Amino acid sequence: MATTESRSDASSIDESELEKADPNNRTVRALTEVMTVMDSIGRARNDDDLFLVNSGSGSEYLVDTRTGSCECKWKQFNPGEECKHQKRVAFATGERPIPQWVDDDALDGQFGLHVDGEPRKAVADGGVMQVRFDDSGVTGPKEDPLAVTSEDEPRTKRAKQEDIDVSFLAKPGRYEVHSASDSRYEVDVLEETCSCPDEAERCKHRRRVEIEIDAQRVPRPDGKLPDA
Repeated sequence: MATTESRSDASSIDESELEKADPNNRTVRALTEVMTVMDSIGRARNDDDLFLVNSGSGSEYLVDTRTGSCECKWKQFNPGEECKHQKRVAFATGERPIPQWVDDDALDGQFGLHVDGEPRKAVADGGVMQVRFDDSGVTGPKEDPLAVTSEDEPRTKRAKQEDIDVSFLAKPGRYEVHSASDSRYEVDVLEETCSCPDEAERCKHRRRVEIEIDAQRVPRPDGKLPDA
């Protein structure tokens, strides 16, 4: 009920007055508004404390969890308070559990798709539980190899969701990956290596190449077309 009242009030009073009157409103907005949180891309590349938050309006803000800063105007006028973008980062990465009182149906469906870590939610016994995606509105993996499922690991989610182009480079098994940040990396599926700086066992670029090969969207490692 409180959430509904906050939304209706938002159209009649100034945003700064709304935040002052109801601090939890920022939490509601952080959980329900359409936002995309990304790490290891663009200005957030190679720094575990930096995240890019893209809002539903198309604006982009850099959040630094180490210094507690955000580029948004609200944060500039309220440096001692936590803005909705900072809250969203904390919830999306699982650093902070989603409050128990939040209706699951009200959560933005983009939660945790582009970051490592998994969203968590507080439960009645005082513990936390991992938030799972509702697959009812997602195309099945057999129909779309890039469809995200609740069982996908964080890097697999990013491999599927990010704008990545894969092309065959040379045989045997070498592919070029063009990422959303306009970077290019070489993946060798036989050597199980990637030229990106991610030191994980299987980075998102290797995972995307594997997905593309399995889906027969690129030539096989021997250079032959999928239907050859």
